[in-house]
Amino acid sequence: MAVQLLRGGRLEEADHVLRQVLADFPDHSDALHFFGLLRLEKDDPVEALDFVRRSVEIAPDNAGAWNNLGNLLLRQRALAEAGEAYSRCLSIVPDFPEAISNIGFLLRMNGEVDEAEQLYRRALEARPDFPEALNNLGAILLARGDDIGAEVLFRRALAIEPLFADAFTNLGRALSGQGRMREASDCFWRSIASRHGKRSAYRLLIYALVQTGERDKAVAVARQWLEETPDDPGARHHHAAVTGGEIARASDAYVETIFDLYADSFDASLSRLGYAAPQLCAKALGSFGLEAAGRLDVLDAGCGTGLCAPMLRPYAARLDGIDLSKGMLAKAAARDLYDRLDRAEMATEMAARPATYDVIVSADTLCYFGDLSQVLAAAATALRPGGHMVFTVESLDLLEDVGAVPAGFRVHPGSGRFAHYRAYVTGVAERAGFDIPIFAAADLRMEGGLPVRGYVVGLQCR
Repeated sequence: MAVQLLRGGRLEEADHVLRQVLADFPDHSDALHFFGLLRLEKDDPVEALDFVRRSVEIAPDNAGAWNNLGNLLLRQRALAEAGEAYSRCLSIVPDFPEAISNIGFLLRMNGEVDEAEQLYRRALEARPDFPEALNNLGAILLARGDDIGAEVLFRRALAIEPLFADAFTNLGRALSGQGRMREASDCFWRSIASRHGKRSAYRLLIYALVQTGERDKAVAVARQWLEETPDDPGARHHHAAVTGGEIARASDAYVETIFDLYADSFDASLSRLGYAAPQLCAKALGSFGLEAAGRLDVLDAGCGTGLCAPMLRPYAARLDGIDLSKGMLAKAAARDLYDRLDRAEMATEMAARPATYDVIVSADTLCYFGDLSQVLAAAATALRPGGHMVFTVESLDLLEDVGAVPAGFRVHPGSGRFAHYRAYVTGVAERAGFDIPIFAAADLRMEGGLPVRGYVVGLQCR
């Protein structure tokens, strides 16, 4: 009875029945297992984990409980323990599709995408109508840029499980990549309507509505998001962006939260968007005539997962990285190319390292700063005389008539990133003590099926 109530979403009734069972039979393994799942539904993952652990201790041959224990450990970011729980499940039932798919998810998080794909396909052989495996396989195709193939898999998943919030979000991403923004909006709406919808759907919906000219609806969505989670830095940032609030830069909390969230899928997501900022920065650095002889002190400011590191390492006697996101820094450290990595706000940290570097590179990071005066002044402090800085910014000149935005920068109401006028960037750089030998227009990546126009800027410290 309790299991049927739980599956039917009647949580309070299921809670009452399970408590009665456990009062009379405190070591009932199934009751412990399902009470743990109930505690998860009630947003108590720690207590949920305790109950499911007790369940498998009492009944170690329960494959489903081991799989669910793995899911709970995964939520706690205990990845190694989660993998062990999934393996215990498969030692009992070798073709348990959920555990196969979940191990695939762990492999994908670790960058082993081809191996993950094989496991998703194996899970679908065991159960062709398995919506989670269809969604996960679709996510791999989406990361590879196969929006149409991914769309097919997400629609199959939703035909089986019509309230699958994550599949709606992913389908919206696939449609967005094809430029079908109105259809994408509908998917993001549906994801939000599900009680399992994630915050990312709000951000994606706001972007889609702005792109289709439905600014009033975007404002309403941002207001709803902020009302539901007033302490969410993402909700605050995007509400300010879409309502025209005055913000000079993205908050540290916003940047840290968004990049911690996407650390595991960041590289794959940027790959499908034709992300070019690291290569553009490396090309600009080469234009300065610097020798890739391993003699320079180099800083990767806003290093993220370390995508610039392979291109910077040949120049560097020492290569340092700074980023706000703990998740991103863990990925950067795994590349084993940096001599030092610090979790810090980059302007403050650069200002605290006077005359330390010959080169600073900041790829696709200054789009989270509107006012560039502090960060460029800090970079000038951190560089030795004659040192070089290379960075990218998004272009405001191609979005607005020159002079239409007196501040010289504007936050995009959909993406939440900042774009800058060319004249603003050159003015700030000159006042910070830089000459500007390189200022080139470039496409930084694709977004919503369209190129994001920007600038590659190369500076030399006077």
